[in-house]
Amino acid sequence: MKVICGKDELMKGVQTILPVVSSKSTLPVLSNFLFETEKDKIKLSSTDLEIAVKCYMKGEIIKEGGITVPAKRFADIIKELSSDADIEINADETNQINIKSGKSKFILMGISKTEYPVIPEFPKENNFTVKKDIFASMLRKTVFAVSKDSQRYVLNGVYFIIEEDILKMVATDGRRLAYITNEGMKTKIKGKAIVPTKAANDMLRLISAADAKIEDIKIGITENQCAVEIGDIVFLSTLIEGVFPNYEQVIPKTAESKINLSVKDTLSAVKQMALLTGDRLSSDRASAVKFYFSPNMLRISASTAGLGSGEVEMDIEYKGEPVEINFNPNFIKEILQNVDCDFAKFEFSNALNPATLAPEQDKNYLCVIMPMRM
Repeated sequence: MKVICGKDELMKGVQTILPVVSSKSTLPVLSNFLFETEKDKIKLSSTDLEIAVKCYMKGEIIKEGGITVPAKRFADIIKELSSDADIEINADETNQINIKSGKSKFILMGISKTEYPVIPEFPKENNFTVKKDIFASMLRKTVFAVSKDSQRYVLNGVYFIIEEDILKMVATDGRRLAYITNEGMKTKIKGKAIVPTKAANDMLRLISAADAKIEDIKIGITENQCAVEIGDIVFLSTLIEGVFPNYEQVIPKTAESKINLSVKDTLSAVKQMALLTGDRLSSDRASAVKFYFSPNMLRISASTAGLGSGEVEMDIEYKGEPVEINFNPNFIKEILQNVDCDFAKFEFSNALNPATLAPEQDKNYLCVIMPMRM
């Protein structure tokens, strides 16, 4: 194999696949990525056997072929080369890789491409098209709520539900839940999938780095895999096996109190009080922020023995009986940081039942939060 390409183009391709390269695998070849030619393009691929990414880049192909390349070492070398000269990469039958750019020359030892795992192709049939920005927004507004408890593995990902022209995403850790839906997609397929947290975050990374001119992306779902096609990039992930719990029964159907909260002011108050809750995220007294509702006033406060206390008062429209509800401040912060309008609807019935937070102007997004029992 022999190819010539520009540094910027090559570096962009390497940065796309590098985060997926396995650094702890017992298989040495997984510390490499696959560098090969395909028709008139150069293809870079990497996998850790659970997720995989492929990207295509432009270059001059002098001789077709392929080799697996030590990922980190190769990336470090390319990073230091000058952008003024093209980079020539030549791999021979002994798996020796010669890198030449200007007056710089390097030799690396690769591994035969035949030893690299086969990466599946993007599903040709069971796929649908969605706006890139809409898909990214849906992921961002749900992935923060996934469980980090490995014992509850079915909650360690974002639940996708495709119902003809509707896409739904749900995530929960048992103490909070994020739900979002989008209608009007160009699809007639149906399916369900639990996409692992790492895969969801990798999808967001790749979408964020994608060319701004790309408006639509393709999502493919099979029995055990989810795939995303973003221009010349294809990302694949195995799915979490198991049955996602009935999230609909967790969402309150009625509420005794409904209040509009300023997103900016409430987020600021919760951030201030979170400074007095210590570093613990568990459901104990030290990690709680108190929401005290009284006529036309909300007091957000926190108090931790040996640390201090504080409170912030906000004017609100509330006519009910005084009530105090305790929340994990991180839950409130992460929800409000994903509300894209000025006001959020806060609904609750009492200090023990789940409360909901939702954007005032978006009926398709809803978050449920369990109060902390003190």
